Amino acid sequence: MLNRRGFISSTGALLGATTISPAPVAAQATVTDPWARTPAPDSFDPWVEVIADAIRNNVRQLNRFSGCRLMAVIKNNANGIGLREIGPILDAMDEVSGLAVVRVDEALALRSVGVTKPILMMAHLSPTEMEEVVRHGVRPALYQDDARAEIERVAAATSSPVPVHVMVDTGMNRIGMPHTRALPWLADLAASPAVRIEGTFTMFSGARRDDGSQFDLEHLRRFQRTVEEARAQGIELGLLHGAPSGQIVRVPETHELDLIRPGGAIYGLDGYRRDASGADIMDIRPTFRLRARLTRVERIPTGEGVSFGHQFIAERPTWVATIPIGHTDGYPRDAAGNCAALVGDRVYPVVAVISSNHTIIEVGSDQIVQVGDIATLVGPDHPDVTPISVATKTSLGRDYWIMTKLNALLHRRVV
Repeated sequence: MLNRRGFISSTGALLGATTISPAPVAAQATVTDPWARTPAPDSFDPWVEVIADAIRNNVRQLNRFSGCRLMAVIKNNANGIGLREIGPILDAMDEVSGLAVVRVDEALALRSVGVTKPILMMAHLSPTEMEEVVRHGVRPALYQDDARAEIERVAAATSSPVPVHVMVDTGMNRIGMPHTRALPWLADLAASPAVRIEGTFTMFSGARRDDGSQFDLEHLRRFQRTVEEARAQGIELGLLHGAPSGQIVRVPETHELDLIRPGGAIYGLDGYRRDASGADIMDIRPTFRLRARLTRVERIPTGEGVSFGHQFIAERPTWVATIPIGHTDGYPRDAAGNCAALVGDRVYPVVAVISSNHTIIEVGSDQIVQVGDIATLVGPDHPDVTPISVATKTSLGRDYWIMTKLNALLHRRVV
């Protein structure tokens, strides 16, 4: 009879005999950061294409419409499209004064890809982070009561005055120094030789009162009053900015400031093409494609089901194709039965379900696509796959929710 000790001994020997040993170190290829590599041209991994000309077009449209240079907001991975790819495009444009972010990693990533223009960090920073970003030429946004002491510490550590932007809260009540007590705070900051105020800004809420009036105009009045009072005391406030994309379109009075501060309009959000009456005012274009190569093309007989739950059952013999993009990549789960994919110059209905990594299209009675063909699920190349079309055909509603949900780990290609 095999006792417990004998069983353990014998099974241990068996496991030792069947365990696959790792390859010798010398035989293993060195693996660098896989997200920094350039995928093979024929890769079947999905990708996001960043359309450089569309980015440039949108920046120029905004500049012409407002008459202002841009503080380009590139936070949240450039609205999901790709900060490392878009940063250098914006950096090379004369219409762009600087770039704005809300995370330390975003600022440092921009510097790592060669962005040289001023970068504004709009979020609050810890003392350690403050010194780190300043050493990389990033402008901190100040709005805390102890801002002067913090900047003086950083200036002493870096042996140089610190260029900053100061934020005045004009009724958003989220971040910023409240306008009601901003004046003495600004005077105190400006009196310090450690502080160089390079810009002053606010934010607009887009709120409307019960009488229908825009509170954005009150935001602007409060901001301009604070600026006038500060300048009357000899306080230099640098470049003034406040208007994000919505206020650039809806509140033309904001164009009186030195800069506009758009984000979504740069990246092609459809709602910023038109004014409140629905009239076209700017040629804002989509700036990305979500793409992958077909990995399987197969003919299925009548009555055969496809994917989880067999939500699609063939009513006749038909060809179906698999696209290796799923809802974890940012494609909406309810696109199945509502949206289409572009392959070549034709669109095909998305069927079955959108699983975590796969989308299925019905090709029809003839095999007119092949494994390796490029499929576009979202992009500007056909009306049925534009970001706004996909959004309105699904529960997302706005194209903003398409681009901001793109998986950050998908490789980006600038085209």
